[in-house]
Amino acid sequence: MSKQASGNTNDIGKRSLRTRLSRVIGGSSSGSISFTSISIYAFGLSGVWTASGAGILPFKVLEALEQGSVEIFGYALDKNGALGILSLLGLAVASLAQMGSGALSDRDKRLGSRLPYLLLGGFGLAVITVLFGFATSFISLLLVVTTMQLFGNFGQGPANALIIDHVPAHQRGQAAGVLNLWRLVGGGSITVIVLQFMSRYDAEESPEWLWYSITLMITVLILSTLWTVRAARPASGLFIPSIKRPVARTGSKDDAPKTPLLAKPRISRSYVAFLIALGFAIAAMSSMQIYALFFLQDVIGLENPAAGADKLVVVIVVAAALTVLPAGYMSDRFGRSNLFAVAGIAGVVSALLLLFVNSIGPTLAVGVVVGIAVGLFMTLTWAVANDLVSQSGAAKELGYTSIATLGGAAAARISGIGIDELNNISENLGYKAILIAVAVAFAFAAIILAKISTRSIGIESTGETERADAPSAPD
Repeated sequence: MSKQASGNTNDIGKRSLRTRLSRVIGGSSSGSISFTSISIYAFGLSGVWTASGAGILPFKVLEALEQGSVEIFGYALDKNGALGILSLLGLAVASLAQMGSGALSDRDKRLGSRLPYLLLGGFGLAVITVLFGFATSFISLLLVVTTMQLFGNFGQGPANALIIDHVPAHQRGQAAGVLNLWRLVGGGSITVIVLQFMSRYDAEESPEWLWYSITLMITVLILSTLWTVRAARPASGLFIPSIKRPVARTGSKDDAPKTPLLAKPRISRSYVAFLIALGFAIAAMSSMQIYALFFLQDVIGLENPAAGADKLVVVIVVAAALTVLPAGYMSDRFGRSNLFAVAGIAGVVSALLLLFVNSIGPTLAVGVVVGIAVGLFMTLTWAVANDLVSQSGAAKELGYTSIATLGGAAAARISGIGIDELNNISENLGYKAILIAVAVAFAFAAIILAKISTRSIGIESTGETERADAPSAPD
């Protein structure tokens, strides 16, 4: 009897593992579409954003500064400040585009109506990315970066709601893990290859390496976008979006009240607090990303920082990728609060350890801890966001995360000016200051998000039907 029971236990464990893997590859328990299929678009989109921002834009900024100084309100920007301002203005456009297209897609409740936005945004971004190669002045870079953000986020806004459209509430942590796995693998792998290309790039002698990078980015973007669109397309075909506001069906007396289906959502206090905490987390992670190339050049002393940055990207992405799936599963199984505490500790420790590195070896070791923090924060924050938004206004409300992203990224990018100023006072003082600020931001974000995720357990327990009918997420 004992042997039989043991065998049954092992079989159950194996079946449980197979079930979890099948949800990643073959779909959720309530539908046939896989978590991967509704997430793979993020592979190409993240590849473009990360590779262009971390691998190409710094080189373009240096080329623009060689043509002449860049001044904002009479203040001459150095390389970190110019890079930060470009990224910040692009994110302002991204925020508006993401919320606007998300709100439009919410108005049409037909399955598949979000997909044309993703198609137009993906192909538009591909075209504009080609123009990125021709931009050499600060003004031309500004126009290209903002237009890239416009098209990319026109598709991103509606795509944000694909998990809510296709995945039941009790599996959304796992779905968020899969989404962020593809986001990390796409951003990391494409960025590593682009950094390898750009380490050989010279505007005069070897310009072809820039075009190899751009060709790679847009090819992966188009293929991943088509994959998600084809997989998520309803059986009846791809719907053309309708911007008309639908009215609730009138049926039996037990039906919902006869009010507009998409009444204006009210954002809860919990969701506002979540957005504030998300802004701090984004500020911390963005600061560690956008100044990594210059950090390796100025602090670590690498003559070719792109060659070191690709190793750091690999370490961080692998660590994060190994974190996101377990984090998603454990957050669905055990709750999100304790995992936020782990994420906060990992973020604080990694930032403080970077204060003491002076060679590439220790930097790569710290990159493992950075990757764990990034993987946890990415998965957990997206899972909590899906917990807190309403079914009827999912894309628009998730689009509010772009405001948090803008706020956090603004703080990170404006700090580039401070980094340059402090570095002028004392060698590398600016980098030390930003790392201390990153540690504080990670801690603050983790504390707030842990508290909010405890509240969101009650929201999940109310069930999908109640969430779908609620005008907004309860406090």
